[in-house]
Amino acid sequence: MKTALLSRGQIEKVLDMDMVIQTVDEVFKAHGNKEAVLPAKISLDLSPMGIQAFSNAMPAYVHALKAAGIKWVGGFPNNPRKNLGYLMATIILQDPETGIPLAVMDGVHITNLRTGAVAGVCAKYLANPSSDVMAIIGAGQQGRTSLIAMSRLFRLREARAYDLRPEVSEGYAQEMEASTGVKVLPVTHPRDAVEDADIVVTATHGDEPIVRNEWLKPGVLSISLGTYQEFDEESVLQADKVLVDNWEQCSHRGELKKLVARGRFKQEMVYAEIGEVAAGLKPGRNSPTEKIMAIPIGLGTHDIAVGYKAYEILKDDCQYFEFFS
Repeated sequence: MKTALLSRGQIEKVLDMDMVIQTVDEVFKAHGNKEAVLPAKISLDLSPMGIQAFSNAMPAYVHALKAAGIKWVGGFPNNPRKNLGYLMATIILQDPETGIPLAVMDGVHITNLRTGAVAGVCAKYLANPSSDVMAIIGAGQQGRTSLIAMSRLFRLREARAYDLRPEVSEGYAQEMEASTGVKVLPVTHPRDAVEDADIVVTATHGDEPIVRNEWLKPGVLSISLGTYQEFDEESVLQADKVLVDNWEQCSHRGELKKLVARGRFKQEMVYAEIGEVAAGLKPGRNSPTEKIMAIPIGLGTHDIAVGYKAYEILKDDCQYFEFFS
């Protein structure tokens, strides 16, 4: 009847990118095989109240792990002025049969790691195997973890980083080149990052087109990780294949939201959910010249599975509290 309390520092010590990539892949396969439960996110938008903040409730269950729980995560644009991160997240794990809370843990590090791992796993199934040039739009934490994941799965020759703030992309380039061994070039225009890139990853807070379709070469894999629109509409509409992690979520959030609202994109235009490809139910890339767009809005099942694995490692050596006392 005791509940574990796990800090960010504890979680950082036990999770590494290889483990998270493997877990993300397993969970995608579970979705393809209908072995996970994932209600669509519920959002709390405080902007009508004059507060620039939003939070999402992400309940989930992964049958193979018997792992159930919820992530409460949000974006807080004013946090950097207070020396706080933009992203705030808490994960609660529970016993799926009794409802007893097993653990309460920081969810920020898990969110950042699993988001980068999601980009990597998408590329594993959908990018050309010879891909060696990556573009990163948005040099934040998820831009970092995306490059780390890609460097584990591909022999990258070069990565190009663009951010609205040139000093941020320059710092990113120095840090990530040192940590991954990949040559990283900071650029001052998104076109300079995207043209001739094999894999394009966007991870920004923006809500307007940053990447244009005419910059995307044949054979490119584009991955939109942001909460809002990051590619122009033609990038989506002219892609040879569009994949989502979960249609119900993607139809009202992220890259597709505006297109769906205007009736320009419908469910039948989705080639597959990513889990179907991971599970081998549908082929991924059929040709080296296909332009493929992957739109993973974020599955709570990934957070719960990664959080559960961290809990399993730490449960014998962590602080507990009496939840029901």
